[in-house]
Amino acid sequence: MKKLNDVALKLLAKAAYANAEKEANSACLFIGYQPKMPQKVKELKERK
Repeated sequence: MKKLNDVALKLLAKAAYANAEKEANSACLFIGYQPKMPQKVKELKERK
């Protein structure tokens, strides 16, 4: 059971990282509202 939990947590961490990376490179669709981005997520932003 512990091995299953470890695998599930690793998959969740990878999904959260991928989502944060995607959000760092996109803008909010709603006019006038974009929440503050944490510094660590800003570091994921692609440099073009």
